[in-house]
Amino acid sequence: MSKIQSSCAYCGVGCGVSVSPNKADWTDINTADLSLVGDINHPANYGHLCAKGERLLDSLDQPNVLRYPKYRSGKPLDWNSASTLIADTFAQTIAEHGPGSVALYLSGQLLTEDYYVANKFAKGFLKTANIDTNSRLCMSSAVSAMQRAFGEDVVPACFDDLEQAEVIVLVGANTAWTHPVLFQRILAAKKTNNARLVVIDPLSTATAKQADLHLAITPGADLALFHGLLGYLADQNCVDHTYIAAHTEGFDSVVSEAQQLSANLAELANQVGVSVTRLTEFYQLVAGHKKVLTASCQGVNQSTIGTDTTNAMINCHLALGQIGQIGSGFFSLTGQPNAMGGREVGGLASQLACHMGFSAPERQLLADFWQTDSVAEQKGLAAVEMFDALADGKIKAIWIMGTNPVVSLPNSEKIAKALADCPFVVVSEISPDSDTAKLADVLLPAQGWSEKCGTVTNSERTITRQRGFITPKGQAKADWWAMSQVAKKMGFHGFDFEDNASVFNEFSAMSARVKQQFPNKVFDLTGLADLSKGQYDALLPTQWPIASATQIGQRGGRVFSDGVFATASGKAQFVAPAPVNPSEQSLTNNTLLLNSCRSRDQWHTMTRTGHIASLRASIPEPVIHLHSSQLRDFSLIDGGLVRIQSALTPHSMDANATILSSAFTVARAVVDDDMPANVASMSMHWSAQFSMTKGVNQALDARVDPISKQPGFKCQPVILSPVLLALQGVVFGQHDSSAHGLCWQVAQTLENGVCHHIGFTDTNDGFAYQATAYSLKWTLTVDGQPLYIQCNMDKGLLKALKVLSHTQVNVGLNQMNTFIGKPVDKQLMKLLHQQIKAGNSPLICACTGVSEASINDEINQQFNDQVMGDGLANISFQQALDSTQSLLGCGRQCGSCHSEVKQCAKQSWLDALSYTEIEHQHAVEEDVA
Repeated sequence: MSKIQSSCAYCGVGCGVSVSPNKADWTDINTADLSLVGDINHPANYGHLCAKGERLLDSLDQPNVLRYPKYRSGKPLDWNSASTLIADTFAQTIAEHGPGSVALYLSGQLLTEDYYVANKFAKGFLKTANIDTNSRLCMSSAVSAMQRAFGEDVVPACFDDLEQAEVIVLVGANTAWTHPVLFQRILAAKKTNNARLVVIDPLSTATAKQADLHLAITPGADLALFHGLLGYLADQNCVDHTYIAAHTEGFDSVVSEAQQLSANLAELANQVGVSVTRLTEFYQLVAGHKKVLTASCQGVNQSTIGTDTTNAMINCHLALGQIGQIGSGFFSLTGQPNAMGGREVGGLASQLACHMGFSAPERQLLADFWQTDSVAEQKGLAAVEMFDALADGKIKAIWIMGTNPVVSLPNSEKIAKALADCPFVVVSEISPDSDTAKLADVLLPAQGWSEKCGTVTNSERTITRQRGFITPKGQAKADWWAMSQVAKKMGFHGFDFEDNASVFNEFSAMSARVKQQFPNKVFDLTGLADLSKGQYDALLPTQWPIASATQIGQRGGRVFSDGVFATASGKAQFVAPAPVNPSEQSLTNNTLLLNSCRSRDQWHTMTRTGHIASLRASIPEPVIHLHSSQLRDFSLIDGGLVRIQSALTPHSMDANATILSSAFTVARAVVDDDMPANVASMSMHWSAQFSMTKGVNQALDARVDPISKQPGFKCQPVILSPVLLALQGVVFGQHDSSAHGLCWQVAQTLENGVCHHIGFTDTNDGFAYQATAYSLKWTLTVDGQPLYIQCNMDKGLLKALKVLSHTQVNVGLNQMNTFIGKPVDKQLMKLLHQQIKAGNSPLICACTGVSEASINDEINQQFNDQVMGDGLANISFQQALDSTQSLLGCGRQCGSCHSEVKQCAKQSWLDALSYTEIEHQHAVEEDVA
């Protein structure tokens, strides 16, 4: 076999990848022997990949890999002892405290087969529905909205609709960064089909900058925006009354309420936070086109009104008769590769397998199929509720797989304490370094991407085989296998699975049984129920529903196109939103809204991507983006450190309070006037694994949507205050992470090692840090600021290099790190001084490694080559940009950095133009003189 087809490990686009060896065969393969490209035949990406996907192979060389089971103490275990310990502890806990005292917390990174066995184990035999997943944090509000509207968790639109739509509306979705491959399809549709792109987002994101219309709404106003749109469509007689009458219920009561908003567009525009002109332009775009596709993501879902907002969007498309129609309708952009596969098998606490609920007939079907009398009788605890119960001592044993709740859940310090206090914590992971893994009583080595085999389902319902191509090292095992071992030791039958194919076959057979008994269910894998092992191994990407084996490898599984839905009546439901309390959106004078967001080049809590140098280069430290007006309001400085605390939970503002207090997180301030004046943003990726001050969820409270139980991460009120460092800088080579007085510490992987960004509140501590009798120390002035440099040597070789200043230090990190291990002589000192004075240029394009300086140089070259005698360039900015991108390749691969490339190039162009005009004016004045 020359190559292996698999799927990407990151977002819900589910891109296909092709992995091949760089030698004759697959014998003794290491990652260095492999090449990876996009699969040109996969319908999700047709060969395209984003920067993270292109570096999937780089993610495999983890600094520290877990290969054997172990106790918290580090004592090794064999699998038989580990599974016996887990089985005995779970059995004893249930015997003493009941089934509700145990829980499983899963991940959208698991394969469907893993999810299925976990669901069977917990809900079928442990008799508890306390099994939830980090997908709860991602898109459960969209799930709840689709269940209310359609009767089932079914995404009606497909990726192909992007090419067919006349208007594409992205709501709360920075798709250029989070789903770059899809965004390139959107841009292609704009160019080829003249599709109009509307972006609805309070922030001027990379996506918004490329929109035909950007509605920078007030945070949380998207509900009013779409509810008002429904009223507007009715006012303009644009709704499809025939479709509404034949295929829906509840329209009259919902639309009358919506028309109260649309009756006064000026007042509605003020409530939404946009001008009447722009509001009307958006409404007319929707009303004037037959093919309108609305896609939403975390900006909508991660809100306390996320479910109602999603239903407000769906209401509009139901009124237009667009659900299930080509190029139109509602689409939920999924954050994780197998969030949908997890929901298919019942991975959420609020559902059973195959999209079933907890009615008596549904539970009986499971009991008969699994031959058990222990099926869970009611919904379990959702993620936030689960960890609240853990903190309260109600849950006494928990098994966490493939996720990092200590970082990803809100009020994260509470989560850490709850796990530390829990009597028994099992964690299945690929690395022992995550914040959650460090709290495990039993740590199990899981197979990671490249090792494990199974299936995933992407955002458009396409099932793809994820195939392993590297032999697992040590004793790493598939998660379904680990759970099966525990289940069998607890005396449960039905867990004698031979391989992942046998797990999938049982799940597919269950789907066929469910479809037979509940024919109104849309989810259907009947056509996959009798696959042989060979057919399963060779399975092509296939979109469900799959009623027949003849549909394997096919697409076109469009749902609801006939107007028949999965509700009891067969009709879709219009859903009225609950009233929004205006006080929840208000701010006091000393607060602003913090938006928890994502970085372009990172993934989740960075356990998979944080060690990849090219993906860390663009944002080396935790940063908080602020409008320039906030600097004065909060006494901050650009580039200074900021202490961030929740305004919803009282905390002491004692100036002497340590910046490491659990009440706070800390980030470096970055002025960004694309931000609204009352909103700040910080990415969710940071954790104690990489940053001493941990992540953004230290400062977020655990409010949830009342329907979906999804946490409201977006736009929470916070209080900011400055953190004054006496000295700060970077250390290369040897580093003492426990040094006295160290209060800011961020580890960054470089191309040739690791550096640490450090800071001290006391000057003496900074100077004393790692200073020895063999240290060379001197001061160098750069741009008027003193830099304190220290070289530590061993046998004449440089072992540690420290650069400190009273303000932020700006040096070329990779270049400086090359000095480590070199002889300390006059030549090195000369090079060191040159490099420090040269400063550092931020990385703009992760795909090509192009920096800001490279773009500036090329734009200036383009300008100077074309400058005329009158001081003006005989070339347009667009021509210069196109030429620069063609030469450097930046923004032309995955495209996620295109807006940053353009912004950088434009500033260089304007600077060059301004300088040339000044020089030309000086020449004219000299001639006149």
